[in-house]
Amino acid sequence: MTRPDLARALRRLSAERKSALGTAPSGVLRWEGGREPEKETQKLLAELFDIDPRLIDTHPWPVWLEFDPLQQYADFPWTPRGSLDALRDSVGSDMHRRSFLFSSTALTGSLFSWLTADPAAAGEITSGRRIGEAAVTHIERKVRTLRRTDDEDGGGTLIRETKAANEMVAELLAHRSCSLDHRQRLYAAAADLERMRAWAIFDVYGSCDDRIFKSALHSAHSADAPALGAHILTFWAAAAYNCDRPTEAESMATAALSTVRGKAAPRVEALVYARRARARSHLGDERCWSDLDFAERHLHRAEQSPDEGEPEWAYWMNLAEFQGSRASTQLAMGRPRDAEATFAAAARAFDGGAVRTHALYLVRQADAQWRQGYHDQACGTAHQALDLTDQISSQRTIGPLQDLVRAMDSHQDLTAVRDLRERVAAVS
Repeated sequence: MTRPDLARALRRLSAERKSALGTAPSGVLRWEGGREPEKETQKLLAELFDIDPRLIDTHPWPVWLEFDPLQQYADFPWTPRGSLDALRDSVGSDMHRRSFLFSSTALTGSLFSWLTADPAAAGEITSGRRIGEAAVTHIERKVRTLRRTDDEDGGGTLIRETKAANEMVAELLAHRSCSLDHRQRLYAAAADLERMRAWAIFDVYGSCDDRIFKSALHSAHSADAPALGAHILTFWAAAAYNCDRPTEAESMATAALSTVRGKAAPRVEALVYARRARARSHLGDERCWSDLDFAERHLHRAEQSPDEGEPEWAYWMNLAEFQGSRASTQLAMGRPRDAEATFAAAARAFDGGAVRTHALYLVRQADAQWRQGYHDQACGTAHQALDLTDQISSQRTIGPLQDLVRAMDSHQDLTAVRDLRERVAAVS
């Protein structure tokens, strides 16, 4: 529902229950922003969403909302068939045997162009023949392209693209024959597409979609790719700790680490340690510093002696990303001065490709500056973040920017603060 839809539904239900609830879209917005509704309103919400009202007394707001039946997902066995069922459940495909190219309503314009660009691959995918190297390689190339799109433009363009691509992959897995190697590579592609889709949903809507992340894990399991599964867990953990679930996030990152410790390329271990450090910083856990030290050590090894077996998807863990992770940890642990210097080092290390991440770290750098009393400087850095945000379809920097301008309420008399507030309001 949109905010107006929800407000109208609550007003209708309150009228039926003989209570005077004048909910407006602005009220829903305030709930989303952290304000807790009155108990009577929560009871109406529980009835509207078909949630057991007793949960209101046993679970705090908004945790009990997670028991919405429509948010629950089925549990599938950790077998190839279970992975396919999880993928089908996630992408919502009816999986009828048909020619995907001409019949699927999910096929986007860019996916159509990509598919027809390689006649050999298109022939294998659309003709009903056995899937071979041409088709699998073509799909893997598409996955790599979408990863870079996420870096440069954020999640706004990816939600539909990754879903459409995975409907096609699910169709092939369900109805075409292929070698074991090709089947595992298709499952690996499906896993990364699901990871990207779940991350794009978090990037745009700020929600952690457990169902899609778990579907990604199923596909990685069937691909016999434990390192890829660990990679998925680190993104799931990041979405979780950003959605006020740090304990779960720390458990996910620890599970990922148990999978790759001493078994994966150094860059992979570096990114897992860095993600666990971030999860632990949200818990105020001092062990985050040793995790960062391990991450730095592994990253140094990766940069000095590239591992031939390093997976292509691990490219994003570089010096700029690590410095940003360290700075974010410093900020979360109450060290704004250290964080400001480390964010500045991260900004110098960015190569211009990871626009969304660069913008996000600039917002956090502005936060660190504001906490130290450098008000004009903080506003200037926030404007730099907005300049980058204007270039991409990601919404992930908007929430932290809104939090930052709220923190500036006591200094509304400053011209720099007023200018920043007006600009943030214009893009929110």
